Amino acid sequence: MKVFLIAPAPPPVGGIESVTDNLMNYIKTSGNGTSLVLYNTSHKYRPVTSSSRIIRLATGIQGAIKTYFEIDKIIRNEKPDVIHLATSASLSLFKDYFLIKKAAKYDIPIVLHWHFGRIPQLKDQDNWEWKLLKKVILKSTMSIVIDNKSYETLLNTGITNVDYVPNPLAYDIELQAKELSKEINNRQLGRIIYVGHIIKNKGVFELVKACKHISNLKELILIGPYEEAVKRELINISGDEGNRWLKFMGQIKIEKVIDYMKSAPILLLPSYTEGFPMVILEGMALGCAIVATDVGAIPEMLHVESSEPCGICIQPQRVAPLKEAIENLLLTHKAWEVYGKRANDRVLRKYTIDHVYEQYKSVWKKALNAMGETKLVHAQFNKTQGARS
Repeated sequence: MKVFLIAPAPPPVGGIESVTDNLMNYIKTSGNGTSLVLYNTSHKYRPVTSSSRIIRLATGIQGAIKTYFEIDKIIRNEKPDVIHLATSASLSLFKDYFLIKKAAKYDIPIVLHWHFGRIPQLKDQDNWEWKLLKKVILKSTMSIVIDNKSYETLLNTGITNVDYVPNPLAYDIELQAKELSKEINNRQLGRIIYVGHIIKNKGVFELVKACKHISNLKELILIGPYEEAVKRELINISGDEGNRWLKFMGQIKIEKVIDYMKSAPILLLPSYTEGFPMVILEGMALGCAIVATDVGAIPEMLHVESSEPCGICIQPQRVAPLKEAIENLLLTHKAWEVYGKRANDRVLRKYTIDHVYEQYKSVWKKALNAMGETKLVHAQFNKTQGARS
């Protein structure tokens, strides 16, 4: 099977980029008969920390036009069996719609992979994005969503050409996770870390406000790209002009990120919105207790409604509950150790690349079968029309 993957790939580093990289590396080394052709849709000209709508719109239009024409050439040259398109909705829906029409032109099934967790909220809002999203999904051959709430929402609206597949853990981190069982309690007490873009909607302002008043906190380490203006504002909020406890590491190599995850008892991600954040998956695999917000797939990743949760979920944009969760974990050594061991075990049972890849392959086969049935119906219809004429 030849799969044409249309998705962003590193650099820069991000959630969707990590999934792309994991899938590419796995297919290259697994020798299972699947080949993959990548078209990289990463934005080359947009700063990763930019929140400007004008910049996002301008770079998005530029990228969409380029993508549309270049993909046509790749399809004709490579002749893929299936197209797998990674997308995050919003304005990208217009590009997705035209790419679906292009796939139909060549009679190739197309699988849309929705890397965001706002589908339940969009349904409640019933806005233009929800209406266009439904139209695009129904015109695709198959769709993949990355959280169970989105899956149930779509099923309840009568959409059936959809499957739920979680994101996979990278194989190299999986190997380290398997060796970790004896090291989970060997952490630097009082250290907590955040990994991601240091921007407002990731909840970093609430995080610094919460940590400012935690007496037994030794270090809050912020790992990821940032604007200097944001850094200055966060330092002003913290009152830590000498950077005694608030540390900005910037964007560092993944090997160093892993070292920090192994050294910290707690990893935080207080985002306003998420899909299936890879940083949480990686932190869980490496034995961190997780404090995050109740958005996207995070509650099911952390198994918070079970009797053995792997972390703590709070509501977004809430400083007091965030402070309380961090304090409780810092004060109780066994709490973060138990959460970390559960998290490590859960990832190795549910989110390995071997396990998730089989689910991807199942969706591709469904798409191929659905396209075959459609062609058969069209052929029978044309035959009937020809007999009548």
